[in-house]
Amino acid sequence: MKFLDICLTHQELENSYCKNKIVVIIDVLRASSTINTLLYNKVKYVKPIEKLEECKKLKNHGYIIMAERLGKKVDGFDFGNSPTKINSKEFNGKKVALATSNGTKAILKTKGSKISLIGSFLNLSSIIDYINKENSSVLLLCSGWKGSVNLEDTLCAGGIISELKNFQINSDTVLMAKKLYESSKDNILETMMKSSHAKRLSSYNNIIDIKFCSEKNTQPIIPYLKEEKLILL
Repeated sequence: MKFLDICLTHQELENSYCKNKIVVIIDVLRASSTINTLLYNKVKYVKPIEKLEECKKLKNHGYIIMAERLGKKVDGFDFGNSPTKINSKEFNGKKVALATSNGTKAILKTKGSKISLIGSFLNLSSIIDYINKENSSVLLLCSGWKGSVNLEDTLCAGGIISELKNFQINSDTVLMAKKLYESSKDNILETMMKSSHAKRLSSYNNIIDIKFCSEKNTQPIIPYLKEEKLILL
């Protein structure tokens, strides 16, 4: 029997939750969308980093360094966490180190999983198709915001849940995420714009990112974690 579960913030995650499961890390605004876009634009790999100091040191090892805290680019880094500022000409074949407030921390917590995938609206159907072909239990890991549940990650998780087949569900949270998506699937952007993080980003003139991150299936790839690096499946 395959089981399906969800954590609405990465702070909820215990290591035992990941064991032998497919884990899908979701940070729609914006780490998972940025990672998907980097790999879609043919970077060599993305190294998720927890601490800014560690990320910054990788500049001397040939990495493009990207960092965000509280929605803003960190001074001294090449880029922040904006998927719309990524282009293939500048990133093709490069190594990237990325440190974000929530998403990269969530990714690094999933050691011990059968496989850790990066999910977003940009690659929604690719994630769903992969999961449905596998005979494994699944954990959807929403990054959340500083320990609080956020709307956009739960909405994306619901989009995955709504298309999965032959899973045992024992969690009301899974059903709630599914219901949220089913009531909002025809107006994803409008729903996301109501979220606290979208409003936070809007104040930093990042509305273009929110629109970009709300688009479904524009980048049909699957990033996954291998030896602490994110590459394409």
